[in-house]
Amino acid sequence: MYFWVVSSIVFLYERGYKRKMTELGHRARQALEEKALLSGELLRRRQGDPLTLFDLFSPQREFVTDILSKRYKEYYYIGANRSGKSDAGAVAGATLARFGYRGTPQEQNVRFVGGTRPQEGRSSISVRDFATSGWVSALDFPISRDTIQPKYFDNGFTPPNATHEPFIPKHEIHSWRVSDGILKLKNGSIIGFKSADSGRTKYQGAEKDWIHFDEEHPKSIYDEALIRVGKNPLHIFTTCTLLPPEGMVGGVTWIFNEIVKPWKRGMLENAEIYNASIYDNPHIPRSEIEFLESKYPEGSDQRRIRLNGELIGGIGGSRIYSGFHSQLNVKPQKEVATRRPLAWIWDFNVEPMVSLIGQRNGPIFRVFQELILEEANIPEMCNYFRRVHPVHQAPIWLYGDATGQARSAQTKKTSYQIILNEMAQYPVPLFMKVPEKNPGVTDRVNAVNVACSGPQGQLNLEIDPDCDELITDLEQVLGDGKQGIKKTFNKKDPYFKRTHTSDALGYWIAFEAPVANKKWDEQAPRSVKMPRPSYHRN
Repeated sequence: MYFWVVSSIVFLYERGYKRKMTELGHRARQALEEKALLSGELLRRRQGDPLTLFDLFSPQREFVTDILSKRYKEYYYIGANRSGKSDAGAVAGATLARFGYRGTPQEQNVRFVGGTRPQEGRSSISVRDFATSGWVSALDFPISRDTIQPKYFDNGFTPPNATHEPFIPKHEIHSWRVSDGILKLKNGSIIGFKSADSGRTKYQGAEKDWIHFDEEHPKSIYDEALIRVGKNPLHIFTTCTLLPPEGMVGGVTWIFNEIVKPWKRGMLENAEIYNASIYDNPHIPRSEIEFLESKYPEGSDQRRIRLNGELIGGIGGSRIYSGFHSQLNVKPQKEVATRRPLAWIWDFNVEPMVSLIGQRNGPIFRVFQELILEEANIPEMCNYFRRVHPVHQAPIWLYGDATGQARSAQTKKTSYQIILNEMAQYPVPLFMKVPEKNPGVTDRVNAVNVACSGPQGQLNLEIDPDCDELITDLEQVLGDGKQGIKKTFNKKDPYFKRTHTSDALGYWIAFEAPVANKKWDEQAPRSVKMPRPSYHRN
């Protein structure tokens, strides 16, 4: 009896075990089949994924790789027209929206079920959240609709001859709210498409993980977007060509002055520039490049920027201080020699008011410091000078604009008389070295250019690197095409700040080392009239 019971139990157990194993085997086969189907679908999608198919060339690859690795805070892909700028930005933005920042676990956002972190030793299910929130901004709405959006997703305006499919496939899109310009992905990522023509206020009130600016935006919009920081660090990437803004006199962009110049000097720690020319883009036919080359003469600023992608200031005209080279004329200066006369050079403007502090060492003009007050008067500039240079042990020599010797209708005094009165208590005397009449613009410019780089290659001008406005002037001041200097009175134009410090420098150098304009008969050797030979018979 006992044996029969045991045998029955064993039989039933084996039967149930076999049935259970059969069910498990069936489920395992189903799971394997489903996994194979999913793997096949995933492989198919990956093989047809526009991000996988798109071939990044060298500058684009470095730009995108650094963005995804969060190497810097700001990234600037600055290049020529047709150098793949917008494509590179769209690849980075689409990748962040679809896959997020897949860095180390410490860098990833981790959501724990229940909303709290588990206690030590307790198990919990965690889901890694790769969703991001970003903005993609164009200069105006038509550019956003027709150019930028089709690179990210199919908004219904994708051109039939597009070089690539949109980088975000339809099957990953949850919704597209056209009226708000909001694209939501199934993974939770959100992209807001904006345009600069909507104004600065449209860039307020939101926390963002990343922002893609396509082409250079107004500085006010950039500043507003820069503070859209949430729980995660904000990363901004800009793709642009350094073209002059519409209506700006000098043709110099704020990105050149505030990003490119400090970057060249190694002063930007959290930003990087990636440069590309049209020749870097392997997808542009050679015949098209040759056509563009025929439009822009070799050596012209247009060609240097539009085709070569060079990081230069602009294309608003010809540089007037062509002898200046920052690599040669900009050098850190030693302390002022207190027992030698000090040059204090003025340019009388109210916005801004500027003066320079320098000394001459033999033939070399040295500029130690620039004093800049955005809106001021002469007494305020004198107070500024006393703060930065309270004592000296040799005379102060005043140089500057000769028109400062005209009496003011309000004060009945000349500008130089006001300076002398304000500085009456200074430890050493001040002496004026101002001509009765200003030299001609051409003479003043020639004197500065010769000091920068003389006919024998001598360098007689050295400027301390901290004199940023003076250096920018010498790099960017343009001629007006009429033997004069181009100026503007539009305060919104970055060129509004130009010409003032370089004018002051010119007054000093032209007074101490003028370039003589000799007349032709003084330069040419005198001809001697020889008697005409004659022959006669004795």
